[in-house]
Amino acid sequence: MEFKQKEALRYLRAKPGDKAAEILVDTVYLKLRNEVQARYILQKHAITADEAGVTLDCGVRFHSRALARHLKGCNTVLLMGATLGSRVDAAIRRLALISVAEGAAAQAVAAALIESYCDEVQAQAETGGLLQRPRFSPGYGDWPLEEQRQLFAVLNCAKRIGLTLTDGLMMAPSKSVTAIIGLSEDAACVQNKCMTCSNINCPYRDTDIKKV
Repeated sequence: MEFKQKEALRYLRAKPGDKAAEILVDTVYLKLRNEVQARYILQKHAITADEAGVTLDCGVRFHSRALARHLKGCNTVLLMGATLGSRVDAAIRRLALISVAEGAAAQAVAAALIESYCDEVQAQAETGGLLQRPRFSPGYGDWPLEEQRQLFAVLNCAKRIGLTLTDGLMMAPSKSVTAIIGLSEDAACVQNKCMTCSNINCPYRDTDIKKV
C-alpha cells in the first residue's frame, strides 16, 4: 500500500517544512512496513433511510440523522471493515518504549497507512457502475459509537479479519476502520466527508470546508 508522507505529518501535527519530522516519519515507516498484515471485508447492502436514520436490508437499524443526510439519494451501500493487523500495534508499542518521538511518529504513520489502505480497497470495489460517497464511521456526527457493535456483527469482523471490539468500544487491532460507503448514480452528490461531519474542531478537518 502507498505511504503518504504528507498525511503522516498531518497526523503528527508537524509544522510545514519540518525536515526533522519528515525524516522521522520516513524512518518509522521503514520499521513498520514489514509488520503490516492488512485485511478487509466489503459487504453490499440495500438500505432505506428516513430523517432519523438508516435501515439495512438485513434489518439492522442505525440511528443517526447525519448518516441519513450523508446517504441521501443512495439505495445501496458498502459496509467496510479493514485492519493493518496486530503486529503493527505490537511494533508501535516497541518503538514507544525506545523513543517517545518514534512512538508518536509510529501512531501517525500507521494512521496514514490504514487510511491509504481503505482508499485502495474502495478503488478496487465492485460497485456496478455506481459512484462512492466518502466513508462514514460510527462516532462521526451524531452516529452513536455504541452502534459499532451492530456493524461488527453484520460484518462478522472477528471471524473474517480478526478485528474485535473491547467493552470500551475500542477496536483491536487499533489501526482499523469500519465504515459505511454510500453508492449513488449522481456524480453531483459525491461529497467531501468533512462537509457532513459536525465536528468542526477536528484537527484533521479540511480547512476549506465551511460549516453549513
